[in-house]
Amino acid sequence: MLSSETVPTLPSVAVGAADTDTDTDTMPDVPTAQTLGRYELLTPIGRGGMAVVWAARLRGTHGFSKIVAIKMMLPVLSSDPRFEAMFLAEAQIASGIKHPNVCEILDLGEHDGTVYLVMESIDGEPLSRLEAMCRATGRKVSCGIAARMIAQAARGLHAAHELKAENGERSTVIHRDVSPQNILVTCEGIVKIVDFGVAKAAVRSTPTTAAGVIKGKVAYLAPEQIEARVIDSRIDIFALGIVLHELLAGRHPFESDTDLATLLAIASPEPAPPLPGDDDAFPPALRAIVERALAKDPAKRYATMRELAVALEQFADDAETTTDAVASFVTEVLGEVREKRRHEMREAARSADARRTRETSAEAAEAVVVAKKGSLRNIVLAAVLVTGVAGITMGALGLRALSHTPRASDTTAAASSIVASPEPRLAIASAVAPATPLAVPAMAPSLTAVAASSSSSSSSSSARSLVAPAPVRAPPSSGSAAKSSAAGSAGALGPKRGPLDGWD
Repeated sequence: MLSSETVPTLPSVAVGAADTDTDTDTMPDVPTAQTLGRYELLTPIGRGGMAVVWAARLRGTHGFSKIVAIKMMLPVLSSDPRFEAMFLAEAQIASGIKHPNVCEILDLGEHDGTVYLVMESIDGEPLSRLEAMCRATGRKVSCGIAARMIAQAARGLHAAHELKAENGERSTVIHRDVSPQNILVTCEGIVKIVDFGVAKAAVRSTPTTAAGVIKGKVAYLAPEQIEARVIDSRIDIFALGIVLHELLAGRHPFESDTDLATLLAIASPEPAPPLPGDDDAFPPALRAIVERALAKDPAKRYATMRELAVALEQFADDAETTTDAVASFVTEVLGEVREKRRHEMREAARSADARRTRETSAEAAEAVVVAKKGSLRNIVLAAVLVTGVAGITMGALGLRALSHTPRASDTTAAASSIVASPEPRLAIASAVAPATPLAVPAMAPSLTAVAASSSSSSSSSSARSLVAPAPVRAPPSSGSAAKSSAAGSAGALGPKRGPLDGWD
């Protein structure tokens, strides 16, 4: 998680046509949704005629986070398909421009019907705020610093003018809204062009604007825009010339009491007013650059933004003004504003972290409750299952025991047969004998024959006096083998006395 102590400074991004002051006191309230997809909203940082910009935090996996700027359409315009088309066109056009002096478009998303752009975070302020702070503190922007900053802006706009489509054709993206509100300058001396909301790609549309419709801020329009003539990238050169003049002189060259009077001053054939003062205040080389950029006739202006950038860079080099000098000046003028922004960002990050902690705690508590409910349900189900298995097992064991237990009727019949039998001993043996007949030894028949032979041939009186036992009549189920075994034993070994002798 990104620590609130190490959060980058609050990015400042001007938004939309007819931009207003970016003071956070005029910012809208926090929307109902605290997040837009993967992005966590922190605090509003800018508002214009079309959209509002928020500082947001991108959260990724493994604790990764990054500060970005999110631009959303104003609610009153979100239902208008024309403004939505302009919003989407900005994403499509600006995302293709890759240049250090152009604010990069990172993502385009939609959340609950809200379309938003995700842009890089820029640690800087609009040029309009720098001008206001200079006027408030009595500072003046030196010629070299002004030339170096506007040269960077020209480089970024040239990248847009030279943009090529995927098929290799030149798109010639015209910004059409170049103004101090859409030029950001950082405390590192870097300038960024933002807001291509009303930009036009010449390859995709007609070069003129619909009748009665003017795109851009009134005070920074070129004469051909006001007169609805054919336009090209040189309208951006005229607008940047106005910004340069305003930055140096401290006032707009065509400023009038009303917007209509300002438009008439721009559209009139009279040349633009020169920079005030003598050559000591503004060197002739710089005056010539401003005069050419503000030529009413497009053919007399610089042909490309690159030509304007080269001329301004040459002047800055002659004045020995570097990017580091720009950084020092901007830090001196906007140092307090920057610290205020840092403090606002830290507080916004702390609030977001606290809100996230509360939400996480609430989710954890809810998860515990759900887990407890689930555990109780599992215990009940387990008890029911164990009881059911035990019942089934006991029932199966009972059935098995019943199948191996003799019935009372069978026991009574067996006892009656023993009592009625003339030979109880043999009847008992037969009753308890296994179902399978016992194997009779092979020698039993021979012993029986010997005993019979001896009995018939003997003439001894003692032998005659012996009474041979009655033939054993075994139950029909005893089998012939049992008969043979009993007879042989009686003849060969004589009667065997036992506890049951004498019953018969």
